[in-house]
Amino acid sequence: MIAAAIGFAIIQVFSHHSGIGVSPDSVTYISAARNLYAGRGLIGFDNQSMVVFPAFYSIFLATMIFITRLDPVIFGSVMNGLLFAILLYLCGAIMNGFYFFSRWYKRILLSCLVLSPCLLEIYSMLWTETLFILLLIFFMIAIRNYFQKHTTGSLIAVSVIVAFACVTRYAGVALMCTGGLLLILDGKIKSGKKIINVIIFSIISNSLLFLNIARNISVSGVATGVRQKGNTPLIQNIYYFGSILCDWLPVPKNNLTAFILTIAFILICLLTFVLLFRNPVKGYSYESIASAICVVYTSFMLLSATVSRYEQFTNRLLSPLFIPLLWSMSYWFPSFANKFTLIKRAGIIGLGLLLMAVFQNYQLAADYETYDGVKDAGIPGYTEDPFPQLDIVVFMQKNNNIFKRKYAVYSNAGDAFYFFTGKPGQLLPQVVFPEDVQKFYDENHLYVVWFNDVNNPDLLSLQNILANKKMTLVQQFNSGAIYVYEKD
Repeated sequence: MIAAAIGFAIIQVFSHHSGIGVSPDSVTYISAARNLYAGRGLIGFDNQSMVVFPAFYSIFLATMIFITRLDPVIFGSVMNGLLFAILLYLCGAIMNGFYFFSRWYKRILLSCLVLSPCLLEIYSMLWTETLFILLLIFFMIAIRNYFQKHTTGSLIAVSVIVAFACVTRYAGVALMCTGGLLLILDGKIKSGKKIINVIIFSIISNSLLFLNIARNISVSGVATGVRQKGNTPLIQNIYYFGSILCDWLPVPKNNLTAFILTIAFILICLLTFVLLFRNPVKGYSYESIASAICVVYTSFMLLSATVSRYEQFTNRLLSPLFIPLLWSMSYWFPSFANKFTLIKRAGIIGLGLLLMAVFQNYQLAADYETYDGVKDAGIPGYTEDPFPQLDIVVFMQKNNNIFKRKYAVYSNAGDAFYFFTGKPGQLLPQVVFPEDVQKFYDENHLYVVWFNDVNNPDLLSLQNILANKKMTLVQQFNSGAIYVYEKD
């Protein structure tokens, strides 16, 4: 409870200046939640059905709007603070159930989670990971409960949690694979019942994702939005993955260290998983489940990033790994130290405390750097100073009526246009999709709102637009410009 209270307080301190952090993805979730609450369905900031992201987080936000009667931007810091507090409380409860329980180990690990720059970044933003990480913890609790009871009810509980995880983030498929793997490896039940349980789990855990994809196809013709093929080789993704591990740990950040860390991380988690599951007692413990999540989730992220193109690995994308990683790397220490005599044990514990002090000092330094930035400017994103004070933003908010009805509004930051004006804004087409580019050029009446501070090289450039379409300048600003095209 103390850790939960501290975690809640830190989120409130971080968001004190300008509220919860809002990124382009956040605007999509917010707009879909607002439209759903208003009875218009899951419609994004571009006035089109939301298909790129799964539906549940926006449904969750819409439910919170219904309960609080407040906009997510207003109640976001309190909501995320509560989610973070619940996460910390449940992590403490899980560590109470470790095979070798140690109060001091639990307290130290909880302090690491409370001060984690990785988790604090996530819970300072309106992101799906705030809910997904919590569902991951619920999954660990539920599947361990299943292994203890082997009842149909406990199996359904696991399946339902995974189903909701899959429609919170598509990466929830990794939890589906983890659950399936653990069920198949379960040696405590006969093969016939095991097959039935795997079938039940597969049907229920896939159900919401199937409905989400079916809905996406019916409204847009695509399953999960238009996505580009991967253009980053596996070896490069391993480097990117390792660079995030370097950010989490007090180690030098370079290509060699990143590569070694990634390979070592995978091997250690895989070895831990194999050793624990060979033990009939420890094989279904929280520690073994955590190691299984690490192995499957890491494999899923590396392969998916190689096959499909999305942003380079960030702390956000890999944040669900942080807690299972910390547990997988450290769970053995209390039982290992307990095997030695008093003097040797004191030396081992002292060394462990020294390493933990170095790690905590590293985290505290990162937290202070973050606080030093957010206390005066706000959390990075559209609520961070000086973005709301940009002259183009101030002008659009004061002169909202300059945009004629039935004129499409395109922008290199359509989400920002919606966030500050409340009007639908289309994102400029990506240059790799010539049909979308041609559709844009064929528009008879449109506005182009250009933000100089937004850099997205995948989109059609302003130079290209002005060279191929006879745009009229409406207003020039230091931070951007507004253009209009009206066919004669």
